[in-house]
Amino acid sequence: MSGAVSPEVGAFLKRIRFADHLGIQVESLEKGIARLSLEVKPEYTTSWGTVHGGAVLALLDVTLSMAARTLYDQPRSIMTIDLSTHFIGTATGVLRAEGRVLRAGNTTIFCEGEARSEAGALVAKAVGTFRARSPK
Repeated sequence: MSGAVSPEVGAFLKRIRFADHLGIQVESLEKGIARLSLEVKPEYTTSWGTVHGGAVLALLDVTLSMAARTLYDQPRSIMTIDLSTHFIGTATGVLRAEGRVLRAGNTTIFCEGEARSEAGALVAKAVGTFRARSPK
């Protein structure tokens, strides 16, 4: 499913104010695959000083939805229908996530992905179902 992605798809992330507020960054995009990152700021940590699960979940949600968005040359709104996440480890520093499209129908897209620490250790895995909405 690899291939070039229109620049508008990457720029679409700035329209997602929550992702912009968190500081989520696009690392790379190709058809069906998105790689994003998040710097773990002190306000995103638990009482133990490691990244909070909510921040990890937010990064995975945005990453998987961006993977779905890469399927369309003109960016579409992608809505999360379901997102299941398994938290496996923890991290500080920068989190890196990769999302992949498993299967796509006309409007329903199934994705999977994971978040990893700077050292590459697995922090969480996610599987999600998304709905694509046509541009207005």
